Parts: sequence; structure tokens; C-alpha cells
Amino acid sequence: MVPCCFFVAMLAPLVLALEQSPDMVIKEGQSVNLECSQKKSSNTAMYWFMLPSEKNSSLTQLVYAVEGANAVVEKGFESHFKSSKIKGDSITLSIEHAFLNDSGTYYCAESDHSGWALQQSPDSVVRLGDTVTLQCSASANNYIHMYWYKLPMEKDARMQPVVYSMEGSKADIEKEFQNRFQSNGTRNNHLAMQIQHALLNDTGTYFCAEQDPQ
Repeated sequence: MVPCCFFVAMLAPLVLALEQSPDMVIKEGQSVNLECSQKKSSNTAMYWFMLPSEKNSSLTQLVYAVEGANAVVEKGFESHFKSSKIKGDSITLSIEHAFLNDSGTYYCAESDHSGWALQQSPDSVVRLGDTVTLQCSASANNYIHMYWYKLPMEKDARMQPVVYSMEGSKADIEKEFQNRFQSNGTRNNHLAMQIQHALLNDTGTYFCAEQDPQ
């Protein structure tokens, strides 16, 4: 039997107000459509990102689309990546004739026209034993839930919730992170998370997310 190569698409939303296609395994050469929908109607920009499966890879923007306009596919991906316009608060990313190096985790995100709905600390390199504070601010001025997630660097790693907090409340830190991760909770649409005495296994990509409680 001749071994077959597969392209793996793992889907994970950046913002909790979005719903995406489930994880899937695609044979190399097949085509696939990845769907992303907002839970509430609003005038937004929408994005697709990819985090390749290779170790030490970084998040790459694939698609940008504004309500009422054609989607823009980033240079280097136009050959077999296509995107629909935003249609009824949904957007579809099509990967035609998938290659093995298309394997990775695909993320959908949204923002309002004033810019990103969330701003967070830039990429940083931290030495073992150092303490680092990650900052996240929401542009909206309303009563929201805020979160920090971690995506470890290991191959086939999955997104892990780290911190959850409502405006004005104490932060809820997941059990496995309580030893060295701290947060004072959400204040004025801002959620900071501190990692004390960083260890090698803290390495990863950290994402901030928000959710309207309605």
C-alpha cells in the first residue's frame, strides 16, 4: 500500500463571538472550504490566519475582508487560497488542491472599522526565570468577558484556556496554571496576565479574546 499524505486543518476561533468549521483531515490534493460566522450582526472586518504545524512557526495573515468589498488574499497565498466576501456575517476560506505544507491551525477573527477590537502585548522573548506581564485592552466600552489562551509550541498542540474574567470581578485561572500565572481581573476593559519565573514549557503563542455576555 502506498502511504498517503494528509493536510490537517485545525480550526480555533480568536474571538469567542465567532463560530468556525470543526477540525478536519484532508488528503493532499483535495480542496476544502473553511467557514466562519459571527453570532451577532455587526458591520465588521473579518480575517483568516494560519499557524503552520512546523515548530517555532508564527501566525500568518491569509485574508482580510471588509463588509461590502472583495476579500484580499495576502501575497504568496493567491495561487490556491480563495475567500468569499463577507456574506450575512459569514466568510468562507477555500483552499484548492491542498499541499502538505498547508497543514496547520486556522483562525478566524473580526474587528470593527475603527481597528482591532483587541490590542495585546507584542511578541517578546523572555529568558528562563524572568517574569513577564501580558497586556490586553478591548476598544469597546461595554460589559464584557475577557480571556487569555495559550497555544503551546509542540506539534499538534491545542489551544488551552488560561484566564477568564468579567469586568470588575476576580480572575479565574485554570488549575494547571495557578502556580505561576497571576491576574488581577478585568478593569476598564483591560486584562493583564503575569507569568512568574518563566519556564521553557511556558513557550507558546498567547491570545487574548473577549465576549459580549449577551
